[in-house]
Amino acid sequence: MQGLLGWCWAPLGPMREASGSIARVEGRFTGQAAMLLRFHKPYGVLSQFTDEDGRPTLKTYLPQPHIYAAGRLDRDSEGLLLLTNHGGLQHWLSHPRHKVEKGYWALLDQTPDRATLKRLQEGVVLKDGPARALQAALCPAPSLPERDPAPRIKSSSHPCWLDLTIDEGRNRLVRRLCAALGTPVLRLIRYRIGDYALENLAPGAYAEAPVPSAFRGPLPLKPPPRRPEHGGPTGRPRSRPSRRPGPRASRTPPRS
Repeated sequence: MQGLLGWCWAPLGPMREASGSIARVEGRFTGQAAMLLRFHKPYGVLSQFTDEDGRPTLKTYLPQPHIYAAGRLDRDSEGLLLLTNHGGLQHWLSHPRHKVEKGYWALLDQTPDRATLKRLQEGVVLKDGPARALQAALCPAPSLPERDPAPRIKSSSHPCWLDLTIDEGRNRLVRRLCAALGTPVLRLIRYRIGDYALENLAPGAYAEAPVPSAFRGPLPLKPPPRRPEHGGPTGRPRSRPSRRPGPRASRTPPRS
């Protein structure tokens, strides 16, 4: 960055892309710095700030203005949600081509065998194409508060916890992967996004997280709106005179 007018370099910045994964942002810079928050989204909360139906949203828990979720988490899922005021960082964290890994703890209705876990990692064909888990292994129950309401566990169930990692952001992918193999998900908690972890955040709590070095520094202001050309009293631009040539004069002399 150089002075008030200069350069701000960040991978896939919010304004426009240049060659490769570097974006050039020009304009005036404010003193506001990029911010990143870790938030433990509770069960039943939407990953947005408004809802026409009056359902619980992020607005109840996050008073900071002008921050946006980097990716989504289903209403019936819990766990880590990252929020930022930096468009380039939001894009980098959530765009599928960056392959940011996400870790989940899934409470399954049935305990999968080794063959099922192997199929999860080799790939399953879903309606929107093939998908797979980068890693899938049984794990002990995580030390988290009980969910309200508690998941419904049938008497015929053999529940277990699964530690699963994916690098895609398709809608309800973990649930669809497990359901395709006959092991429906009863409870789903995201505990990691890239290098950021849920750690000991209580449901509904948030904490600041370190911003990657490529995105640190003041944020660029939005470019000012274009002013219309000054014209008549209404402020509308004057219409330019037509340049279409008139009818050609006849070369034949008039008859006397």
